[in-house]
Amino acid sequence: MKFSFQWLKEYVDFPHSPSELAEALTHLGLEVEGVSEQRTDFQGVIVGRLLSFRPLPESDHLAICEVTEGEKTFTVVCGAPNLKVGEKVALALPGAVLPQGVKIGVASFQGTVSQGMLCSEKELDLSEEGGGIWLLDPSLPLGMSLERALDLKDWILEVNVTPNRADCLCVIGLAREISALSGNPLRYPPEGSFTGPAKAAALTSVVIERPDLCPRYVAQLILGVEIKPSPFRIRRRLEALGVRAINNIVDVTNYVMLEMGQPLHAFDFELLEEKRIVVRTASAGDAFTTLDGVARTLPAETLMICDGKKPVALAGIMGGLNSEVESETKNILLESAYFDPMGIRRTSKRVGLSTEASIRFERGIDPNGALRAANRAAAFMVEMGGGSATREAVDVYPRKIDPVKIYLRPSRVNQILGTSIAPEAIWASLKSLELTVETRG
Repeated sequence: MKFSFQWLKEYVDFPHSPSELAEALTHLGLEVEGVSEQRTDFQGVIVGRLLSFRPLPESDHLAICEVTEGEKTFTVVCGAPNLKVGEKVALALPGAVLPQGVKIGVASFQGTVSQGMLCSEKELDLSEEGGGIWLLDPSLPLGMSLERALDLKDWILEVNVTPNRADCLCVIGLAREISALSGNPLRYPPEGSFTGPAKAAALTSVVIERPDLCPRYVAQLILGVEIKPSPFRIRRRLEALGVRAINNIVDVTNYVMLEMGQPLHAFDFELLEEKRIVVRTASAGDAFTTLDGVARTLPAETLMICDGKKPVALAGIMGGLNSEVESETKNILLESAYFDPMGIRRTSKRVGLSTEASIRFERGIDPNGALRAANRAAAFMVEMGGGSATREAVDVYPRKIDPVKIYLRPSRVNQILGTSIAPEAIWASLKSLELTVETRG
């Protein structure tokens, strides 16, 4: 799995360089197969603000823009269709170098001197978004280099997570290991709390027909959202870790999965018949088309997420085309569930489909983290897409799964390892990994 060095630093402080961290993690049993630097291929691009613009005489598409970097004002001729006064922009002044070695100088357009260039994300080789200039986050400081303002310098660690360490298939999990290593506290992301006018139970319901295959299902509603591209920081982080950015709602589900290890799925709530969820198994030969556009014939006992009339997701593996979040979607039902690892592994093999979600469910996630992840994602969706989340999620959890208890004798530990570690040191190490320790005798 790929991890962002800078993302890890958001949750725990540590003194290691990327290469030092890779070595330390390998010594902990988490083999780091490689470290790659995430570079930018431009120099001299800064944060500016568009003060005004007016048409360039005798041109049907060019505009004369006045742009400031905080102290000086520059004239830049630009042909982008999305100019907006007051917006912060990526300003390349004379002397700047863009990708492929393009050097920015002073140019003249019909007698108007242009002192630079307003750049798009595509022109900076940061994404394929090229429909206009890049409108930056309003909070970015004027005049600062774009690389520094957006924290573009990062390193990606490729970690070979063994099957028994499902807890490390997320940023928080790896940060926990680093916390224990460094002695510095782990910082958790905010969960979010909601004051909406209704509880989710007033608008939807969840029935689990097979609690042996789905012991817990959390459904939260986010209403009145606007579907749009995610902010650059989210898109860049996802894509650096091998996940394609789609839209702000779907991106949140993937972001929180990478962050907390809990797979999530977003349904278009208005496409759910009877506005409810039923978790049941399919009959042999049932057909279902997944989000990848493949029509699949389902074997018997395949666990499905259904609405009141039809299947809408292959449980724990992939959603269906018939409930996909698209540009017109306004209301979201967010799924955060726990599925039986053996059941997901069996279904994944039978249908020939493995996903980031199924990999995590197969290895076993924390069943008691489902609501926490749902709240985190719902708050994130509201932040990025507007609307509001219902005051309280539907949480069907018939029989709580308690943490596994392991009995450990310090004398046996030392016998196996050939060490003489004091019991108190063993307890301290376990507690640093957030394990609860009870002593006897």
